[in-house]
Amino acid sequence: MRRRRLIVAVWLAVAAASLFAAPQVGSILRAGGFSAEGIEAQRALARYERHFGAVGSPLQIVFHHDELTVADPEFEAGARAALAPLAQMPEIARIAPYWENPAQVAPSRRTAYATVVLDTDPDFVHQIVPRLRERLGATELEVHVAGAAVFYADIQALSEADLQRAEAVGLPFALAALILVFGSITAAGIPVLAGGVSVVVGLAALWGLGQAASFSIFALNVVTLIGLGLGADYSLFLVSRFREELAAGRPTPDAVVRTVATAGRAVVFSGLAVLIGLGSLMLFEFMMLRSIGIGGSLVVVIAVLAAVTLVPAVLAILGPRVDRWRVWQPALGPRNGWARLARLVMRRPLPVFVSVAAALALLGAPFLNARLSAADGSVLTAGSPSRQAFDLLREEFGDGHAAPLFLVMQFPDGALTPDAVDAQHALGRALEADPRVARVRGVANLDPRITPEQYRLLYRDAPNVGGPFARAAAAELTRETAALMIVEPSVPATSRQASELVYAIRAWRDLHGLDLLVGGGPAGMTDFVDRIYTDAPKAAALILAATYVILAVLFRSLVLPLKAVMLNVLSLLASFGAVVLIFQDGWLANVLGFEPLGYVEATLPVLLFAVLFGLSMDYEVFLLARIKEAHDEGRSNTESVAIGMERSGRVVTSAALVVIVVSLAFVTADIVLVKALGVGAAIAVFVDAAIVRALLAPAAMRLLGRWNWWAPSLRLGRARPPA
Repeated sequence: MRRRRLIVAVWLAVAAASLFAAPQVGSILRAGGFSAEGIEAQRALARYERHFGAVGSPLQIVFHHDELTVADPEFEAGARAALAPLAQMPEIARIAPYWENPAQVAPSRRTAYATVVLDTDPDFVHQIVPRLRERLGATELEVHVAGAAVFYADIQALSEADLQRAEAVGLPFALAALILVFGSITAAGIPVLAGGVSVVVGLAALWGLGQAASFSIFALNVVTLIGLGLGADYSLFLVSRFREELAAGRPTPDAVVRTVATAGRAVVFSGLAVLIGLGSLMLFEFMMLRSIGIGGSLVVVIAVLAAVTLVPAVLAILGPRVDRWRVWQPALGPRNGWARLARLVMRRPLPVFVSVAAALALLGAPFLNARLSAADGSVLTAGSPSRQAFDLLREEFGDGHAAPLFLVMQFPDGALTPDAVDAQHALGRALEADPRVARVRGVANLDPRITPEQYRLLYRDAPNVGGPFARAAAAELTRETAALMIVEPSVPATSRQASELVYAIRAWRDLHGLDLLVGGGPAGMTDFVDRIYTDAPKAAALILAATYVILAVLFRSLVLPLKAVMLNVLSLLASFGAVVLIFQDGWLANVLGFEPLGYVEATLPVLLFAVLFGLSMDYEVFLLARIKEAHDEGRSNTESVAIGMERSGRVVTSAALVVIVVSLAFVTADIVLVKALGVGAAIAVFVDAAIVRALLAPAAMRLLGRWNWWAPSLRLGRARPPA
């Protein structure tokens, strides 16, 4: 109150300064983030680079023509014309055209590609892709650029476009929803102001931290979604409480103090719950999840600070003028309808609780059939350049060509000794017989007509290998004690069959005692999913335990927090089930404008749990805070629940509406992962606010009776004996 103008001035100055840094956040965002040193695929890559040299950052320049084939001079001339300007780019280490390697020509002979290896920081190689595309020479061929760096370049471009679209759609609709709630443009503008400031300052802070830490491209939209949702949500609670205090006849200074002491306190505890959820992402080894955890935690802190400093300062300046520029006159204060609903539920608490809980469990049941996988090019829209290249390569070369497995074997006595050749031949023959394998390349798998004895003869004088074909294979696929085998799956890298193939190769290795590591796309995806869901139970346990402790301190009860946590988990499970039905099985795919993935991206359930557990807990916290106020006034358990519902019903519904509007704005995203996060958030918040809070919470509190308020007297205040 005393320094209200100074506080507003400081916040506006910080926001103005952030406007210069926030647009630069894309420059610090890194590609990848889906690998960790301990996983086998990464160890295989390290072994490969130790023996065969650094992989670099390979791209594929793909050429296609509907009529010409690679044998036509016009085709090669067009490819040479497209590649010629790239030789002048200092970032390009080498170019391997298709005419030097027949494996780079598709069976149709109408598609071929050149491999371009970039010599630059792999974390930022995606930033070179737009310039590389511009440098390609003019040609009559259809030309695409493919590869991991291109995928991440399109992810960044689409993320920034998605963000602008979400803000352009979400903020006006959020403002319209707030005007509907408050009836006043001034009151509605405060949450929009706080949400906007939280995002701008949060992105600027992310840019600052990015000078010293790694942040994934995927962090951008998640951080913005959290900042907009929480910034507006928390401010709405404070503005609503302030107007309620003014309507009760309190002068502005007392109304501000009372608002911060009640709604502000709940905001801080709610923010702590969200912070714990996002902080749990830092337990994971993968940069993609850690960066979202750090960036999300940062914006949560900023949103809470804005709610308990900027918003009260603005309210203190405005006072009764908070209702200026009134559009319509909504009824202020409690609504009796919420109290009537609570009393109706509490007359038959057991049937209500069982039926609603069973319905939510049924909604969550599809999650039992979720197929988890890492993302590939299919998470982008069909019109994005890298998706077009991805689809063309799969169609022309097969599912496994662009993402093969590589097996790096170690033989202490030499990679071409008789025993080593026999082991490689046996493994290669087993793989060739597997229907999940399209092609195997190894020194002992050159031709199915060659016997093991003949292979031993071919390589007996190594390194002087007889026969030009075998000599070329040995030069490419062996290094003294190390041997390389390339395996092209016949199934998509994201499929369950590809993961099973990885497990089968590793089982063969263990059975036959080979010193072999499996790497490559399918292996990396398999290891990524396995490691995430090895660490996920620890993260979930941390979230549940820490949230329980925070709520126990806030409500001075050991039972209420347990009930709140259990109900929140139930609402999230319903959201998980809906995400599986929509994004794996394709329900509403035409409405939402995407192609079904056939799987759930592996990080999505983790992100939803970490982000939404705290976010959807907001409504339970604010409901229980009002119930506790009534209980502390001496009301009975039943009356406290009815009064708490009456006092919080309208504002919690309004807050949920704002978050749902903001979340649905991200449904317009071109990246399926971001779209899924928006849909999951909207469903979880709707279920929590409309079903759990309105039906399950009062039913559970009625069933528990005075046990709701039980706590040991020595730790959390005076014990309340259960009825």
